[in-house]
Amino acid sequence: MKRILGLSSIIAPLLLIGCGSNDSNETHQTNVSFLVSDAPVDSADAVSIGFSQVELVPSSGESIFLDVVPNNPSDDYAQIDLLQYQGTDSALIVSQQPVPAGQYKNLILHITKESNVNYVIDNNGQQPLKQPSNKLQLGSFSVDEQNTQEFTIEFDLRQSLVMRGNENSNNGYILKPHGVTILDNDNAASLSGTVDPSLFCADGAESGYVYLYSGLDLAASMLIDLVDEHDSEFDSSVPVPEGSHTPVASTGVDDSGAYSFGYLSSGNYTAAFACDAKGDDPIQYDAIPIANPDGSVHETTLETGKSHILDFS
Repeated sequence: MKRILGLSSIIAPLLLIGCGSNDSNETHQTNVSFLVSDAPVDSADAVSIGFSQVELVPSSGESIFLDVVPNNPSDDYAQIDLLQYQGTDSALIVSQQPVPAGQYKNLILHITKESNVNYVIDNNGQQPLKQPSNKLQLGSFSVDEQNTQEFTIEFDLRQSLVMRGNENSNNGYILKPHGVTILDNDNAASLSGTVDPSLFCADGAESGYVYLYSGLDLAASMLIDLVDEHDSEFDSSVPVPEGSHTPVASTGVDDSGAYSFGYLSSGNYTAAFACDAKGDDPIQYDAIPIANPDGSVHETTLETGKSHILDFS
């Protein structure tokens, strides 16, 4: 696994030097690191995945392949249990590798084909995690002209981890790009807080979740549960209400009432608590009451690089 650059990117700087050009005409190189983190999922106790390479696809030219930091020197992959890295915790998979600054049209996570590495442990034991083409394509992002830059790949597993089939006809889990974001650590914000126990449903904090929506002045009645209308298994016979707002992220509440979103883009958000949202299907519209109890909605503005507190009481 070697870092691959197009031939033109190697020859061009040499020609410029030979003609007496200065460094200002050369492509700036930035040392990049990539980490992974997640928001938990209520249907699993472990989500193990082996990352073998990170592929960066530039707007033009050939892809750049970055080696991962393996768990063991003899491995060519980094096996990560995503559930071990929640909130602001993260696991390093690529460390300080130089790439040209600029816009990239795709970031592709390559997944190892090694056996007994990719799996999910749920209520029925260990289940296979079968990644189509052994790749996860996450879309565009940009690398700035600076010496170093760190990115966190944030998995909202309640949205991105899905079972194909069902518990009686289980075809294994897959990870989807839906709910996975690439965030520059310098520009990310975090949000955390507590939920007053008086807002819990009868079973306590176990089924409580905080949902996050983009924007302010959103009608509480139009805040809906997780859904992915673009998924091939979406059931259109249960339509999504017109004009509704879908969550950008969600996270569970622990026994003490605490919740946390570790890596978010800065901007305006509406947060809502739902005391009974366990088992929210990431594909189908379930009509789960989100602001439950009524009035469990707050607005907040997240600033770049800052940690924010938002409590529900």
